[in-house]
Amino acid sequence: MLWTLVLPFKITFSLLAALVVIATAIAPALKWKRGKTFLISALAACLAFIPLFAGVMAFIDTQRFGVFEYATFDDVNDFRVERYLPPAATKITLDKYPQGFRARYTITEPDLIAYLDDIWERYGDQSAVKRGEMHSVSVVDRESHELRFGDLGWPPLDAAIEYHSPVASNGAGFSVWCSPQEGVAYERARYW
Repeated sequence: MLWTLVLPFKITFSLLAALVVIATAIAPALKWKRGKTFLISALAACLAFIPLFAGVMAFIDTQRFGVFEYATFDDVNDFRVERYLPPAATKITLDKYPQGFRARYTITEPDLIAYLDDIWERYGDQSAVKRGEMHSVSVVDRESHELRFGDLGWPPLDAAIEYHSPVASNGAGFSVWCSPQEGVAYERARYW
């Protein structure tokens, strides 16, 4: 849940710590006392931490969140996404955000079902909800499509079938809406 803060924290802390060390090291050359320079630069680093952290996080978030396009599964290179994305997926569009992602990709129905069967085989015994107990609809209406994907401008799928992955006790998992006729699937994944 707080994983998005770790990298910006490490970068900000490292930068400020390096500046404190450099200021302390060059203090004698500037005819300053090392102890006093260390205390002043450490205090300045503490005061600068939050604004610098916010700036670093804003920059990093533009690189890791948002809408991205990939030709194949191998191009994704994000372990959080790869846990929930079928390896047979191609022409992938991902809308990544801190708690999960939404995806559109091409895949054949047999490939998707084989992937889901494998996921259920491996993790189904750990699922908080059993496979047969999940609500599923054979056709997804336009209103629910608009709620899930409307802001991305993705057109509704014709005769889409809804599938579910195992659901972890913390709510992590994914749902897929697949149109066998179009060979297109939309996915919404949630991780913790």
